[in-house]
Amino acid sequence: MREIETKPGLNRVLAEQDAYRAAPPSALPRMMRSLSKPVGLLTHRLIPPEAVELAIRGADWAASSSIRKAAVQHDFADLEACEDAVADVRRWALGYAATGGGAAGAFGALGLAVDVPATIALALRTVRLTGLCYGFGGDSEVERVYILEVLNLAGANSAEEKGDAMKRLERERSEIDPESWQKIVRLTGQTSGTLAATRRVATTLGVNLSTRKLAQVTPIIGAAVGAGVNVAFQNDVAAAARFGYRARWLEVNERIIEGAVDVTEAGT
Repeated sequence: MREIETKPGLNRVLAEQDAYRAAPPSALPRMMRSLSKPVGLLTHRLIPPEAVELAIRGADWAASSSIRKAAVQHDFADLEACEDAVADVRRWALGYAATGGGAAGAFGALGLAVDVPATIALALRTVRLTGLCYGFGGDSEVERVYILEVLNLAGANSAEEKGDAMKRLERERSEIDPESWQKIVRLTGQTSGTLAATRRVATTLGVNLSTRKLAQVTPIIGAAVGAGVNVAFQNDVAAAARFGYRARWLEVNERIIEGAVDVTEAGT
């Protein structure tokens, strides 16, 4: 990333974006796969991609109905104000994840039936509200696909999956009208995104959530583990959402694409 002399704090934001691009996916799923492969196969059968896909389709209304409008009453052209609002969204998500994960973890494998849909609903809510904090919140099909691709990035299980997810986000940004901002998104309550995008996310999260929740299938012990696992996952979701919508904000407001000024746009 080269130094760009514009608004105060912008170079810090660009450095954080570069650091996220370069960082490997979350270590927790990889570690759990290496430690407990046999149990992982069992857990994967408890959280198959089909179940995750069903949860994604059913979670959109729950995610959208929990959005707090007060969190998006700020100047979208002010990056610092957007960042402050996003930080508040992250804190709320982590607190809720700890409470819900601990309660579900106490019931072991049975708790997964409740925990997985709730986890996905919270993740979708976090992505949606992060987008709103940066000023983006249309209800078009491409917008819903973008939300799903952010979730796919959060659940990436390898560097290759993460790279592919970031490339898809970049392509999706090019198809969204940069001026189509809404202060409060008009939520439809319909299924999120296209069938292909939903199934892609379901496959990724099926692996990711299964490996994260290996220890949670043990009753009582799972309570503490469930809280920690859910917090770690929602933290990954919040980071991916911040990265994806920050990149979009930078393109729209500063004409900065992938850390470089778009000289074509800047010269017009």
